Amino acid sequence: MAEYRLDTQLPDVLTSVSSTAGISRMERMDETHAAFRIYLLGPFTIKDGRGQSLTPRSQKAQAILAMLALSARGMRSRVWLRDKLWSDRSEDQAAASLRQALLDIHRSLGPDRGLLVADKNTVWLDMQRIWLDTEEVLAAECAAERVTDQLLEGMDIRDPEFEDWLTLERQNWHRRIDEGRIQDTLEPRRQPSRDISKQSLLLPVTRGPDKPWAKAEAPGDASGGRPPSGDLQWMVALQPPIVIGAADRGHIGGTLFQNLLIKAISDGLGIGVTDLSFASREAQDDKISLPLCLQLRLTFEGDMVLIELSIKHLIDNRMIWLSSQTLSRTSLERGEFGIAVSLIAQAVDQLSSFQETSRTDERMLRERLLMDGVHAIFRLSRDDLSRAEKRLQEQIEYQPRSSAYAWLSFIRTFQVGQRFTAMDAHVIDEAQAYARKALEIDPHNSVSLALVGHVHSFLFREYDYAANLFEKSIMLNPAQPLGWDLYAMLHCYAGQPDKAAAMARWVQELGIYSPHRFYFDTTKCISAGLAGNHQAAIAAGEDALRARPNFNSLLRYMVSSHAHTGNLEAARRYLERLDALEGGFTIHTLRSSGYPLLDTGGGQLLIDGLIKAGVKLR
Repeated sequence: MAEYRLDTQLPDVLTSVSSTAGISRMERMDETHAAFRIYLLGPFTIKDGRGQSLTPRSQKAQAILAMLALSARGMRSRVWLRDKLWSDRSEDQAAASLRQALLDIHRSLGPDRGLLVADKNTVWLDMQRIWLDTEEVLAAECAAERVTDQLLEGMDIRDPEFEDWLTLERQNWHRRIDEGRIQDTLEPRRQPSRDISKQSLLLPVTRGPDKPWAKAEAPGDASGGRPPSGDLQWMVALQPPIVIGAADRGHIGGTLFQNLLIKAISDGLGIGVTDLSFASREAQDDKISLPLCLQLRLTFEGDMVLIELSIKHLIDNRMIWLSSQTLSRTSLERGEFGIAVSLIAQAVDQLSSFQETSRTDERMLRERLLMDGVHAIFRLSRDDLSRAEKRLQEQIEYQPRSSAYAWLSFIRTFQVGQRFTAMDAHVIDEAQAYARKALEIDPHNSVSLALVGHVHSFLFREYDYAANLFEKSIMLNPAQPLGWDLYAMLHCYAGQPDKAAAMARWVQELGIYSPHRFYFDTTKCISAGLAGNHQAAIAAGEDALRARPNFNSLLRYMVSSHAHTGNLEAARRYLERLDALEGGFTIHTLRSSGYPLLDTGGGQLLIDGLIKAGVKLR
């Protein structure tokens, strides 16, 4: 099996200039002794140790070197590079163009070609031999005063994917300069806070989309894709935001927050949002199927902003749900929402509950097929997965949706993971077909991107490609707990449980009221167990088992962690439950099921604990 080194660069979450061993490259090498020097501030330049320029003529070749230098480990997958630089080309054309650009780089570097290495999956730079001007600036005192040049000044690729990447990199760079530090790790709070007067400085910086993603067909219609047949769709109303004590930039931040809210509702629930900023409620009554409206209120005071999001009854304005968070004014004006995105995740969970319990006619029941299928998936039994598949197929017959196909693909990971079915060619073909169809219908659906990313990581071991899908998903919708949770699992599969555990704690911030919280607790249990933190794994596992006592994937980790802590009696009790569910569970059956991560250090910990508890090899 090929060894993968997952690049964990997340937009606005992890720094794009970090080291592989917790030691900055500036501590290993200075400008005088570097074999190569790369200048990212101002026009891109690469020089050898004598000061001779080796900069390729092609801007796309320059861009490749820049993107590698700015990645977390000097690495990027070929798929990622092709998507950023040749997004408008066919796959074969993009692959050929990338090969040509790499040849151009090799020619520019001359006989010392060991700096740039490429295999069939990955391209990387030997960062041990490179000095970067950005690291020197960040290491200096008063860094902000030293920056006069723009990051990658004058680089004009004219590919929208590259432009999006470059915009984010420049925003990240200015934020790091302003803060005077590099955020090397993702370290959210362990428990959600209810005190709105406190800010978490340990949370990832999450950003709203740079443009409205739910494009209206006409003023007042932000339905996010209504059925073309003219049938009714689940709709909720969005009231105009209330902004107190702010200038125009405050209004812009509020608009970005509302755009992110619309995206989360549309992708996550398939519910449309009609904006009452453009039309009266009376003019929209025929479209609104849930008698609910969303209201955003921003109160500016000094350097802080109180963000309040509420759900009200549309008829009598009665308050149904309200939650709030504080945020710095600077962050809001930049569209960086941090912990405030948890408000959006909570609102989506509330709307999901209202949709599930609403009394409605047969036409509207068809619009509930998708969510009925999703809820059935997370009940986990073999029969429930079959029922979920039936609901999703009915949804596709009524109205094909990207997320319906993505959930069908995702079901295969549950069936394989719980050993309901073998990972044979038929399962792989079905998963691939559903995943491909999901992204064909809507390549910008954040839920579909996350689900397809999980399929590619769990079933196919395509970690680089999956990481790219997760990054896109989180960039589009950082308020979606599922995307973060499945990305955490990717880190487990790739042998990085510590980072997975940090993400899992952040997921619990977002999914505190989710009906599927047990699934997020499971990820916390798995990542902690793989990292050797067995007490934390047991605590999270017990929380999850209260909701799903027969989740066999979870029971495996409870057996192993209890054995590692020396509580063999508890380990064997859980093993009895596991044997009753799986019937003859052995190390061999676990390996033959195709379960990922078993060849990692954490995977060996899992196996050692299972053997200690009495699990047989065969």
